[in-house]
Amino acid sequence: MKKRARCISILLFAAFILHCGGEKKEKTTPDNTLPIVTEITLLPMKPTVQTEITARILSTDEDGDHVSYKIKWFVNGRQIGEGMSFAYDEVQKSDRIFAKVTPYDGKDWGDEVTSDEIVIGGMPPRILSLQIAPESLYVTTPQVVITALAEDLDNDEVRIVVHWMIKDNVLPDTSNTLNLTRHGLKKHDIITGSATLDDGEFRSEPFPFELEISNAPPVFKTITDSVKTKPDSIYYPLPIFDPDNDKLTYEILDAPDGIMVNENGIVYGSVGEAETFEIVVRALDPEGAYLDAKFTLTAR
Repeated sequence: MKKRARCISILLFAAFILHCGGEKKEKTTPDNTLPIVTEITLLPMKPTVQTEITARILSTDEDGDHVSYKIKWFVNGRQIGEGMSFAYDEVQKSDRIFAKVTPYDGKDWGDEVTSDEIVIGGMPPRILSLQIAPESLYVTTPQVVITALAEDLDNDEVRIVVHWMIKDNVLPDTSNTLNLTRHGLKKHDIITGSATLDDGEFRSEPFPFELEISNAPPVFKTITDSVKTKPDSIYYPLPIFDPDNDKLTYEILDAPDGIMVNENGIVYGSVGEAETFEIVVRALDPEGAYLDAKFTLTAR
């Protein structure tokens, strides 16, 4: 009896060892050879957050059976799904991806094999549009600022780099702010360039732009709304000039009878005994830009 009990204990211990082997598969079909995975390659080898990852699997089966596979996908050691390809909306740059593959020959499952890891790489940012401030540029505009509506799928912090060109000269300044006063610009001069985004690892494709110095409307030299003058001998040079140095023409839009304006922008005439009256004058440049100016004249 003692010998028999010892024999049973040994058999139970051996069965426990076989069960705890874990990764080894035992065939359940007589005379069938288990399929073997010989190589796993995850493609592409440099994936990004938008890449679909697939597994290229090589295997052998001594019986010549067709081999299929069960594939489990892992992100940073955590299983997130199964299937022949990897797709995961929450994947991020620097995540580590690997797969575990188990072959099946239609009869028995072979041993599970783990692939090498691949790392999710970054993607370059992209400029969706540019914003120019101010929208209209004149010879009197002190500076222009370019900002970008950006897209970065890696959520990296990005900075804008701008290459400016004025009169076929590339400027050394790559800031997104350009001081216009130092370049001697004139009406209808063209500023060209390109903007890119830099996330510290990648740069976006260049986004070209073109800016034109627009025709500037007439402006005030000084701003005043009340002028003292003699009502019977009015002589008032309008404080208006053209930033582009264009020749201005003038017309009276509203004034008492007897008030006129000459080609040099001088208001003159007589209103007799009136002590206070208003005039509205339009100053017009050759391209149609204008300034309407309203003044109150009072007797002195």
